[in-house]
Amino acid sequence: MEFESLPATNEEIDKDQLIHEFMNNYSKQVYLLAYSYVKDQGLAEDITQDVFLKCYRHLHKFREDASPKTWVLKITVNTAKDYIKKKSFHTLKLSIEKFENKLKGASVETEVVEQEKKDEVLEAVLSMKQKYREVIYFYYFQDLKIDEIKDALGLNENTVKTRLTRGRAILKEILQKEGLDHG
Repeated sequence: MEFESLPATNEEIDKDQLIHEFMNNYSKQVYLLAYSYVKDQGLAEDITQDVFLKCYRHLHKFREDASPKTWVLKITVNTAKDYIKKKSFHTLKLSIEKFENKLKGASVETEVVEQEKKDEVLEAVLSMKQKYREVIYFYYFQDLKIDEIKDALGLNENTVKTRLTRGRAILKEILQKEGLDHG
């Protein structure tokens, strides 16, 4: 007797469609966030796949009143941290692309100078403690609000605000020492 696949239930169809939407809407952000932790394309791709697999498996735990983006990014953070523990990575590397405003109509020389500044800012961010890097990353690189950051990291609002304030101060101090802070 040959086994035939059963038609999917409405619940399974909705679950599949929802995960497909999550992947379409958040796969790039998940990959970039994962990459910022492991700084390895292959591992970031593995983490991205694992994140959406976990989303699929744990979709029943998703609260409809919660932000899907925050939920997916929280799973990403936890998955990346698990990979770091397993692989003994010790540093967080961040993409600097969203950190600065791009100059319009800049000359090649200006672009080179700006790229050097970006690299120095990236080094400054990377030299910060992880608890400050995470908050800086979510706030400036992912454009998350304080409330979304607290949900993604499992912290209370005051802790996020404190880390953001201290992180900014630390970053400013580092940049001033390097002669990069202009106000």
